[in-house]
Amino acid sequence: DTVELLRRGWQVLAIDSEPRAFDRLLRRSDLQRDRLQTQLVSFEALTLPAAVDLINASFCLPFCPPAHFAKLWQTIVTSLKPEGRFCGQLFGDRDSWAIYPHRTHHTRQQVEALLQPFEIERLDEEEHPGVTAIGEEKYWHIFHIVARKKG
Repeated sequence: DTVELLRRGWQVLAIDSEPRAFDRLLRRSDLQRDRLQTQLVSFEALTLPAAVDLINASFCLPFCPPAHFAKLWQTIVTSLKPEGRFCGQLFGDRDSWAIYPHRTHHTRQQVEALLQPFEIERLDEEEHPGVTAIGEEKYWHIFHIVARKKG
Protein backbone atom coordinates (compact mmCIF):
# COMPACT_ATOMS: atom_id res chain seq x y z
CA ASP A 1 0.00 0.00 0.00
CA THR A 2 2.84 2.39 0.82
CA VAL A 3 4.35 2.19 -2.66
CA GLU A 4 0.99 2.80 -4.33
CA LEU A 5 0.17 5.78 -2.10
CA LEU A 6 3.56 7.30 -2.87
CA ARG A 7 3.06 6.67 -6.58
CA ARG A 8 -0.21 8.60 -6.37
CA GLY A 9 1.48 11.61 -4.77
CA TRP A 10 0.67 11.13 -1.08
CA GLN A 11 3.02 12.04 1.76
CA VAL A 12 3.33 8.76 3.67
CA LEU A 13 4.30 7.99 7.24
CA ALA A 14 4.85 4.22 7.28
CA ILE A 15 4.68 2.69 10.75
CA ASP A 16 5.71 -0.78 11.85
CA SER A 17 7.16 -2.45 14.93
CA GLU A 18 9.25 -4.86 12.84
CA PRO A 19 12.50 -3.52 11.34
CA ARG A 20 12.34 -6.22 8.65
CA ALA A 21 9.20 -4.61 7.22
CA PHE A 22 11.16 -1.44 6.49
CA ASP A 23 14.13 -3.40 5.17
CA ARG A 24 11.89 -4.94 2.50
CA LEU A 25 10.24 -1.61 1.71
CA LEU A 26 13.45 0.40 1.45
CA ARG A 27 15.05 -2.16 -0.88
CA ARG A 28 12.39 -1.57 -3.54
CA SER A 29 13.75 0.09 -6.67
CA ASP A 30 10.38 1.74 -7.44
CA LEU A 31 10.16 3.49 -4.06
CA GLN A 32 9.66 7.27 -4.18
CA ARG A 33 11.53 8.14 -1.00
CA ASP A 34 11.13 11.93 -1.10
CA ARG A 35 7.58 11.74 0.37
CA LEU A 36 8.22 8.79 2.71
CA GLN A 37 8.89 8.87 6.43
CA THR A 38 9.21 5.69 8.49
CA GLN A 39 8.59 5.18 12.18
CA LEU A 40 9.62 2.05 14.06
CA VAL A 41 7.26 1.89 17.05
CA SER A 42 4.96 -0.46 18.95
CA PHE A 43 1.20 0.05 19.13
CA GLU A 44 1.54 0.97 22.80
CA ALA A 45 3.93 3.85 22.07
CA LEU A 46 2.33 5.10 18.86
CA THR A 47 1.71 8.80 18.38
CA LEU A 48 0.36 10.24 15.15
CA PRO A 49 0.49 13.71 13.63
CA ALA A 50 -2.62 15.86 13.90
CA ALA A 51 -5.04 16.47 11.05
CA VAL A 52 -4.11 13.63 8.72
CA ASP A 53 -6.17 12.89 5.61
CA LEU A 54 -5.89 9.10 5.59
CA ILE A 55 -4.98 6.28 7.93
CA ASN A 56 -4.49 3.02 6.06
CA ALA A 57 -4.18 0.18 8.57
CA SER A 58 -4.03 -2.93 6.40
CA PHE A 59 -4.24 -6.10 8.51
CA CYS A 60 -2.29 -4.62 11.43
CA LEU A 61 -4.72 -3.46 14.13
CA PRO A 62 -5.74 -7.00 15.21
CA PHE A 63 -2.14 -7.49 16.34
CA CYS A 64 -2.44 -4.70 18.90
CA PRO A 65 -2.70 -6.27 22.36
CA PRO A 66 -6.26 -5.91 23.70
CA ALA A 67 -5.05 -3.90 26.72
CA HIS A 68 -3.81 -1.16 24.36
CA PHE A 69 -6.45 -1.21 21.64
CA ALA A 70 -8.80 1.44 23.08
CA LYS A 71 -5.94 3.94 23.37
CA LEU A 72 -4.71 3.09 19.86
CA TRP A 73 -8.19 3.53 18.40
CA GLN A 74 -8.60 6.89 20.15
CA THR A 75 -5.22 7.97 18.72
CA ILE A 76 -6.46 7.07 15.24
CA VAL A 77 -9.77 8.90 15.62
CA THR A 78 -8.14 11.98 17.13
CA SER A 79 -5.42 12.28 14.49
CA LEU A 80 -7.79 12.18 11.52
CA LYS A 81 -9.05 15.57 10.43
CA PRO A 82 -12.78 16.00 9.79
CA GLU A 83 -13.63 14.25 6.51
CA GLY A 84 -10.39 12.23 6.81
CA ARG A 85 -10.63 8.55 6.01
CA PHE A 86 -9.79 5.39 7.88
CA CYS A 87 -9.37 2.17 5.96
CA GLY A 88 -8.26 -1.13 7.34
CA GLN A 89 -9.30 -4.42 8.81
CA LEU A 90 -10.36 -5.73 12.19
CA PHE A 91 -10.57 -9.43 12.97
CA GLY A 92 -13.91 -10.80 14.10
CA ASP A 93 -14.66 -12.84 17.20
CA ARG A 94 -15.12 -16.03 15.15
CA ASP A 95 -11.65 -15.82 13.57
CA SER A 96 -9.52 -18.85 14.47
CA TRP A 97 -6.86 -16.54 15.93
CA ALA A 98 -9.35 -15.26 18.53
CA ILE A 99 -7.91 -17.90 20.88
CA TYR A 100 -4.67 -15.90 21.14
CA PRO A 101 -4.96 -13.52 24.10
CA HIS A 102 -2.44 -11.00 22.71
CA ARG A 103 -4.55 -10.26 19.59
CA THR A 104 -7.64 -8.09 19.39
CA HIS A 105 -10.91 -9.39 17.95
CA HIS A 106 -14.33 -7.73 17.73
CA THR A 107 -17.99 -8.59 17.30
CA ARG A 108 -19.90 -6.73 14.60
CA GLN A 109 -21.63 -4.70 17.31
CA GLN A 110 -18.24 -3.65 18.72
CA VAL A 111 -17.00 -2.66 15.25
CA GLU A 112 -20.10 -0.54 14.69
CA ALA A 113 -19.54 1.15 18.06
CA LEU A 114 -15.92 1.94 17.14
CA LEU A 115 -17.14 3.53 13.93
CA GLN A 116 -19.59 5.95 15.60
CA PRO A 117 -17.33 8.98 14.88
CA PHE A 118 -17.40 8.03 11.17
CA GLU A 119 -19.69 7.86 8.18
CA ILE A 120 -19.31 4.26 7.08
CA GLU A 121 -18.54 4.12 3.37
CA ARG A 122 -17.87 0.41 3.35
CA LEU A 123 -18.13 -2.26 6.02
CA ASP A 124 -17.77 -5.75 4.60
CA GLU A 125 -17.76 -8.79 6.85
CA GLU A 126 -15.89 -11.77 5.44
CA GLU A 127 -15.98 -15.22 6.98
CA HIS A 128 -14.51 -18.38 5.46
CA PRO A 129 -11.79 -21.03 5.75
CA GLY A 130 -8.52 -20.09 4.06
CA VAL A 131 -4.77 -19.83 4.45
CA THR A 132 -2.40 -17.23 5.87
CA ALA A 133 0.34 -15.41 3.95
CA ILE A 134 2.73 -18.18 5.01
CA GLY A 135 0.41 -20.97 3.90
CA GLU A 136 -1.09 -22.02 7.24
CA GLU A 137 -4.75 -22.98 7.31
CA LYS A 138 -7.04 -20.77 9.37
CA TYR A 139 -10.64 -19.62 9.62
CA TRP A 140 -10.94 -15.97 8.63
CA HIS A 141 -13.46 -13.59 10.16
CA ILE A 142 -12.56 -10.10 8.98
CA PHE A 143 -14.21 -6.69 8.87
CA HIS A 144 -13.00 -4.59 5.92
CA ILE A 145 -13.59 -0.91 6.66
CA VAL A 146 -13.58 2.35 4.75
CA ALA A 147 -14.99 5.21 6.80
CA ARG A 148 -14.93 9.01 6.69
CA LYS A 149 -14.62 10.94 9.94
CA LYS A 150 -17.67 13.07 10.58
CA GLY A 151 -17.14 16.80 10.21
